[in-house]
Amino acid sequence: MSQYHKERKREFEKTGIVKISLDDFNAIATGNAPGRPLNQFALDEYNNHLRIATTIGQSGFGFFAGRGGSAFGGESENDVYVLDEKLNIRGSVQGLGLTERIYSVRFIEDKGYVVTFRQTDPLYVLDLSDPARPELKGELKIPGYSAYLNPITKDKILGFGKEGSQVKISLFDVSQPTQPAEKDKYILDEYWSEVLSTHHAFLLDKKHEIFFLPGGKGGYVFSYKNDKLELRKAISGVSAKRAVYINDYLYIIAEDKITVLNEIDWEKINELEL
Repeated sequence: MSQYHKERKREFEKTGIVKISLDDFNAIATGNAPGRPLNQFALDEYNNHLRIATTIGQSGFGFFAGRGGSAFGGESENDVYVLDEKLNIRGSVQGLGLTERIYSVRFIEDKGYVVTFRQTDPLYVLDLSDPARPELKGELKIPGYSAYLNPITKDKILGFGKEGSQVKISLFDVSQPTQPAEKDKYILDEYWSEVLSTHHAFLLDKKHEIFFLPGGKGGYVFSYKNDKLELRKAISGVSAKRAVYINDYLYIIAEDKITVLNEIDWEKINELEL
C-alpha cells in the first residue's frame, strides 16, 4: 500500500480550482492541481496563466502521518504548476524539497520563489516565462526558514522567519536567478512575530525605505537602505500589533496606546493612551 501510494500520490491529493466570471458570477472553467497550496500567495495569475505551488505527501490522519510524509507512505515534496485560461495544466516543476513542506511562496512577474523547510531553508527560484516549460533556475540553502516573503522590487525580497529560537529577517537578491543571494540578515531578540502568521502585521514604506514588524516585546522599525538591514527604532514595553504611515509620520498601534514617530529623525512626537 505504501509503495502504491508513493507512486500515485499526485493522483490522490488534488486541489480543485474554479474560475468565476465577475460579470455574471458563473463558473467559466474548472480544473485541479496535485497537492495543497499553503495560502493566498501560493496562487497567482499572470498573462492569462494561473501559477500554483503545492505540497504533496503531507495529508494523512493525525499521528499516523509520519514526519515528512503521509499516512499512506511516501516522502513529502513540493510542486509548482502553470495552468492555462481553461485551467488545464500547461507545465510544472516537480519534486522541490524532498521530505520538506512549503513555508512561503511569492510570484513576481515571470518568476516564482518558493521556500521549503525541515532543517535548512532552501529558497528556490523558478523561471515561469514559458508556461509550457517552467524550470528551476537557482537554489539558496541557508539556516532557518522564511515564513513570509515580501518583494521590495522585482529583484529584492524580504524574508521573515526564524533561525533557531529567534526571529530572522533576510534580504534576498534575486537579480541573478541562477545565483540567489542573502545580501543581509538580522537576528531579532524575539521568539515570535505576528508577521510569521499573517502578512497584515507587516508594513512597508518605500518612500523612507523602512518596514515595520511587531514582536512580543514591542514594535520594530527597520531600514533596508543600501541593501543593509538596520534597526532604526524600537518601541519597547508595548504589545505592538500594527502600524500605518501618513505623510512623514508612522503610527504604531498597540493594545493600549498609539505611538507617533517622525520618520525624518525617528523622534517620538506623541502618544495616545487607549
